[in-house]
Amino acid sequence: MPVTHRFLGFYLLIGLLQGIVFYSFNTLHALGQPLSFVILTLALVGGTTLQLLADKARHWRALLPALVFTLCVGAMTLWISYRIEPAGGGGVNIVAWLFSLLPLSYISASFLSAWPVTQGQRWRYEDLFHQAWNGVFIVLGALILVGLCGLLGMLWSRLFLMLGIEFFERYLWSDGFLSISLPLVFALGMYMGIRNEKVIGQMRSMLFGVCRWVLPMIALISVLFTLTLPFTGLKQIWATGYSTPILLVLAGAQLFLLNGVFQAGDQPRPYPKWLTHFIELSLLCLPIFAGLAFYSSWLRVEQYALSPQRFIALTLALVCGVYGLAAVWAVALRSPVWLGNLRTTNPPLALLSCVMLVLINTPVLDPVRLSVDDQVRRLLDGRTKPEAFDADNLRFGLGKAGEQAYAKLQVDVDQGRVLNPEARRALRERMDDTALSYSERYANERARRPKPELEWIGPTPKGCEQFVDISLTPDSICEFGCVLWAVDLDQDGQSEVLVVPHARVHHESKPPRIYALDGKGEWDDRGPLLWTQWPGGYVDTETLIHDIREGKVSLVTPRYRQLQSSDMLLTPVIREP
Repeated sequence: MPVTHRFLGFYLLIGLLQGIVFYSFNTLHALGQPLSFVILTLALVGGTTLQLLADKARHWRALLPALVFTLCVGAMTLWISYRIEPAGGGGVNIVAWLFSLLPLSYISASFLSAWPVTQGQRWRYEDLFHQAWNGVFIVLGALILVGLCGLLGMLWSRLFLMLGIEFFERYLWSDGFLSISLPLVFALGMYMGIRNEKVIGQMRSMLFGVCRWVLPMIALISVLFTLTLPFTGLKQIWATGYSTPILLVLAGAQLFLLNGVFQAGDQPRPYPKWLTHFIELSLLCLPIFAGLAFYSSWLRVEQYALSPQRFIALTLALVCGVYGLAAVWAVALRSPVWLGNLRTTNPPLALLSCVMLVLINTPVLDPVRLSVDDQVRRLLDGRTKPEAFDADNLRFGLGKAGEQAYAKLQVDVDQGRVLNPEARRALRERMDDTALSYSERYANERARRPKPELEWIGPTPKGCEQFVDISLTPDSICEFGCVLWAVDLDQDGQSEVLVVPHARVHHESKPPRIYALDGKGEWDDRGPLLWTQWPGGYVDTETLIHDIREGKVSLVTPRYRQLQSSDMLLTPVIREP
């Protein structure tokens, strides 16, 4: 029992440290974006990895590699964070890295958890298998516990809210309480999953049972699809525009189900002999699917040049193809254990995937940088016509690397160092269309529009000239003109201005807005005027304008006053008899 309590405290301590990091994230972010990202990564990746180590965390042979992995991830995060430009052009790098961290951490945690603590031993495939699958269900169970506790907290707060007690509603859902409590609950769920291996094993067995039933079905789909290809041809595949993700999903699903049936490689043959041969036949289709997916993406590259999305698709197709060849090799070797060679190929292929994930987030295989270089290279060697060159995407869609390449290309065109005169003229026209950013183009477009017509009904108040500039703001309601009426709505002796917009379409009218003069002599938007008795607060502005002109609008003192309760202002919506 003392050991159990000690390890529970170890898990709760990790959860508490993670909660402190979450709670302090805004403060850390104010000190610097790289620092905040690094500390958050260390807390999430390092804390979860240590929790998955369980009892092995007491042994330095298991603890030391986990700490080294965490520090390497932190160093990588720091390096990528410093690549983010002040303008945000490198934000795509940190987003790509955060998405890469999930599979990278999962694979690495499986190897670290299976690391033998006894000197002289080596990794065993059985240990890798159990740790890889158990880790999924342990984390899933912890997340389910977090969700249940969230629902319980909601029930708790709403029950007392019915009694008029707002304390629990206010504090159970505060940022501070959630930041600390949720990581603690997650840590408790991780501890329960680690200590209840029988439950985790039952969940794993249920999943493997599903894999055993579904694998023959997807094998049938794969074989039928492959046998149909000679009769239909490949043109219809290339014409879809979404063939690559469909083929990759098919191959990935088959590989996932295969490993769920293969398990640790020490199981008896899971199917009758004829069905086993049929599944082996379907595995021969995996390299075909990967090849078709790769070629489909490559055709898009040849047509439209490389993009980060196409590079990722090509990379996934290559990885899937290597896994498919490994499965074909396992079929061809005919070992005593069914597909026994998967025990040899799966671990290095998993590590290869980790290496690819790291390289994609470095200049070696940076998808953005490679895409920029490919697009410019195709333009200069004539494969992309200048009149078809996507200069807008190069400048605004590919981060800082695209902006730098655009600037260099613009200088080369102006100085006549690239292309022929006719091609330079066509390219300069394309680049002139993207000389301004989206916001600058939008501002210029609005500046070219005719100024909205403003009509005052009655006397004009002090500072009325300000409404000319107000009507030109991007969020102005005066796109089709406005009628302005000065009226003292709050009976304080100072007139407010009711701005009523004209509507091009009757049912699309925007509600009028109330402007009041502040202490600096500027007209401030105080909010809309709504017909609260009508669903959605719709106001027929044209009828309202007509009634103002005819003098049919009057100020009415509310029959029912508003209620002030704590920080709430309650306004009655009552239809007068």
